Amino acid sequence: MTAAAMRILVVNWQDWTHPEAGGAEIHLRETFRRLAERGHRVDLLCVAHGDAPPEERLDGINVIRRGRARATFNFTVPRAWRTFLSRNAYDVVVDDVNKVPFYTPLFVKRPVVALVHHLFGKTIFEETNPVFGTYLFLSERPIPLVYSHCPFIAVSQSTAQDLERRGVDPARIRVIPNGLPDVPDERALLATAKDPEPLFVYLGRIKRYKRIDLLLAAFARIAPALPGARLVIAGDGDHRPELEREARALEFSPRVEFPGWVGEEEKWKLLRRAWAVGYTSPKEGWGFSSIEAQRVGTIAIVSDAPGLRDTVIDGETGRVVPHGDVAALAGAMMAAVTDPEGRARMETRAIERARGFTWDAAAVATEEVLTVAVGEGDGT
Repeated sequence: MTAAAMRILVVNWQDWTHPEAGGAEIHLRETFRRLAERGHRVDLLCVAHGDAPPEERLDGINVIRRGRARATFNFTVPRAWRTFLSRNAYDVVVDDVNKVPFYTPLFVKRPVVALVHHLFGKTIFEETNPVFGTYLFLSERPIPLVYSHCPFIAVSQSTAQDLERRGVDPARIRVIPNGLPDVPDERALLATAKDPEPLFVYLGRIKRYKRIDLLLAAFARIAPALPGARLVIAGDGDHRPELEREARALEFSPRVEFPGWVGEEEKWKLLRRAWAVGYTSPKEGWGFSSIEAQRVGTIAIVSDAPGLRDTVIDGETGRVVPHGDVAALAGAMMAAVTDPEGRARMETRAIERARGFTWDAAAVATEEVLTVAVGEGDGT
């Protein structure tokens, strides 16, 4: 049964049409368009970009774009609230606590729900310079205090544990895993054979902190023993040129491919044809592509890192290896080739488990959290 209609404001750094959109924007679109379909009014405040209009309706969500600079959008948010958003009768505000927090409880006199994918902590220094890294690192420190009376939604158990370690009351945290999109022509896709030669895939943004270099190093260890094996690194990002230079320095460089971004249909085909996908970040909120690969019967080999470890049951749906251990990573990749029966068992189990992650379930659970928050706000 749908809850009483709410007027919801979501504050996120960007919308899903932004060139740098990622997992947080997928979550935003899939969850809140479903809430709009369930009768709620959903507005999104995000940064402007390119030729996108200041306001438009997308997937049932009213997208409001303000500010031209993504790096300073957190300063745009309180100004937008004071100048026009505060006049709207919002029942609840969803604050996407991602990168630099917006600290909405300091200026929004409405119930606030903090939505957390993951916090960088010290891993930010692997991505950016020390000055900006320190700014981001310190900006996360006040979260337990500023959001002390807010309910939290964490997209994984690892994120929930991180919040608890930082001082957030665990009673205020609800873990709501991300869902998966519908697989187009699922029956035909699952009937598609794997590549005839070992194919390993990374699919996602190519950022320094993703540590794709570890996957490249592990592939370098097994490539001499597997003459037909390939590594496909699909996606784009500012670390791509450097990673391509590293790959070109290897004697087997023609077997490392960088196709760039792939379309939705090609994405599913690539994930299906792979013998295994690899994700080696030191920290994530949730591994979207890891679960998507498992959904189409491909095992995931991931670092034993927050967020990623939540997507894999070690030995059942893939392998979890110590982060940074190239030898262990290479061993897991080689086992995907030398133990086809073991891989086949994990592929079957991976499909079964991945089917349990749906956006409909995520939307209903989110609706429950927002409804409680509104009720608690009415009672104060």
